[in-house]
Amino acid sequence: MSRRRAPSARALAVLTLRDIDRRDGFSNRILSDRLERSPTLSLRDRGLVTTLVYGTLRHRARLDWHIDAAARHPKKIKGTLRETLRVAAFELIELERPLRVAASEACNTAASLQQGGNLRGLITALLAEIERSAAERELDLSAGDDLVANIHARWSIPRWLATRWSDELGPQVALERARVLSQPPSIDLRVDTHRISPEDAFIALQAEIPDARIEAVDGFPGTLRVRGGGDLFFGPLHEEGLISVQGLGSQQAAKLLAPRPGQHVLDACAGHGGKTSQIAEIMERRGEITMVEPNEQRMEAQSGTIARCRLRDDSLSIIRHHCTLADMPPPTRPFDAILVDAPCTGLGDLARHPELRWSRRAADLPRNVELQRSLLRAATEHLARHGALVWSVCSLEPEEGIGIVRDEADALGLFVEDTTTLTPEGHGCDGFFAARLRRRE
Repeated sequence: MSRRRAPSARALAVLTLRDIDRRDGFSNRILSDRLERSPTLSLRDRGLVTTLVYGTLRHRARLDWHIDAAARHPKKIKGTLRETLRVAAFELIELERPLRVAASEACNTAASLQQGGNLRGLITALLAEIERSAAERELDLSAGDDLVANIHARWSIPRWLATRWSDELGPQVALERARVLSQPPSIDLRVDTHRISPEDAFIALQAEIPDARIEAVDGFPGTLRVRGGGDLFFGPLHEEGLISVQGLGSQQAAKLLAPRPGQHVLDACAGHGGKTSQIAEIMERRGEITMVEPNEQRMEAQSGTIARCRLRDDSLSIIRHHCTLADMPPPTRPFDAILVDAPCTGLGDLARHPELRWSRRAADLPRNVELQRSLLRAATEHLARHGALVWSVCSLEPEEGIGIVRDEADALGLFVEDTTTLTPEGHGCDGFFAARLRRRE
């Protein structure tokens, strides 16, 4: 009996994109799952699959514009054929592959996925027309006075979100935000400055990944930015917990909380434990941290983070609860500092999680706000009299950030002491908002 041939990199990219559409899940998890099931795939091909999946998602509306303009009956191009053509068009337009390469690979992909019928002629003709008219059609994408249509077509931002941005930010900022979010994001690293200096980490990283471009981030000491470094979840520095992969925006929440050594701290939405480890570093690994996380897989990942970042220490106590904040066992005493890194739409993360462009809806905002209100209220119940609470979201939509903080602060006996906002267009990173609140005297 013949062994079934493993899918090519292009076919694997198409299958992954179909999975993302069907499962409405995070692209990084679905892609990782697909790659794990393809252990014989070379390192180079794994990188190609990743580039094709994320690039196609970031530019999907733009790619569809080209495909539909080239096709006689665009509505008939759907499903796996549509994804195959999107991938090929991305290779033509963004990666500047020769037509013969893009067309040959697309035809082979279609044949390997058994779409039925001979599609070679159709695929070749469509891609030839896309290449022939690409430059002219690219100009058309940004032409005209309809800003929302331009943002949607050229930068693949959903129309409802493009409308919000144009109304709230104005045309120039809205266009720049959309443009920046269409680019592959850098990988940001948090350095454990209590164990290694940023300068020494920089030198060690350069030796570890000599082909990568590494730079410090102005105004954010302890953060290194890496481009072209491949997978940074491996290597001596990461394995010893001296560096952690964490977005620049995400790093600001614990900094704004500023817990002190010896304090009693609550990480109310602990996730994989990345921010918990940062809190422990700021506290010089002295005090007590309670982690609350309802997701079982994230709870399992916390053990690895705790071990890797050397958080097991006689001077630091870590308590973990596998539950929601509302179901957390009563603490022995109120918390001096509480971090609520709240679940949100993630609309500041459209570069790193481009699938959110196509899975999020305007109706998600009010639905999320109800959950967020309950989280903020539950967290405040556990805050000490002179304690500080930080509310953070990877979203720049007002309802999830400053809006909810202002709406709830007075009723909860809190006031806004400070805020931090990072934007893609201003800081070259994910969109992020955090507010530090304190109890009123």
